[in-house]
Amino acid sequence: MLPGDETLAVEDHLRSAMLGPLTYRFDDAYLTPADVEITIPPEYDDVHLGTKLIPADRADDLGDFECEYGESGLVSECTAQQETGLTLALLPRPLDEYRTAFTQDLSAEEVLEDARLDGANGFSFTAQAEGEGIEYQFFAIEGRTLLLARGFDGETARPTNEALEEVIDTLEQSVEMHLEEAA
Repeated sequence: MLPGDETLAVEDHLRSAMLGPLTYRFDDAYLTPADVEITIPPEYDDVHLGTKLIPADRADDLGDFECEYGESGLVSECTAQQETGLTLALLPRPLDEYRTAFTQDLSAEEVLEDARLDGANGFSFTAQAEGEGIEYQFFAIEGRTLLLARGFDGETARPTNEALEEVIDTLEQSVEMHLEEAA
C-alpha cells in the first residue's frame, strides 16, 4: 500500500483504508487493491501513484500473458493498470490548477461536467477508445485534489459494479465528515 493508504480494519469481507485524510471501505470478496501509476488528463504527462480497486476474480490473472484489452483482440500481459476498476489518488495541486489545464484545451472544456462528492465540489471528464473508457472525477480536498478514475468496458459484472458504488458511497461519507470537522 502507498503511504497514507493503510488498511485499518478487516470485518468479514469489508476492509477500511485511508487516502490522506479520508477513509473508504471496500468488499475484498469483489475488489482487490493494487498500487498503480495514473496519468492525469488532459495532457497525460503528469503521473501520480494511486490505489486501484480491481475485480477480485481478475487479480489472480495479474502477470499472466492471457488478457485482452480493448477491441483489438490482441493477448497481452494482465496488469492492474489495464484492468477496469476504480483508482483513488490524492493529487498534490489544488483543483483549480487541474481545471485550468482542461480549460486551456477548448475541446476538453466542452466535455467537462460539474461533479459533487457530498460536500466537495469538482468536475468530471470521460475519455473513451476501443469500447473502453475512464471517467475521471476531480474534487477539492484541503488545498489538494482527490481523483477518482473509474474504468469501464461494458463487461464488468454487476456485483463488482455494486461493490465499486459502495466504495464511492463510503468515501462520500468520509468527505462529509471531514468537511464538517474542518468547518
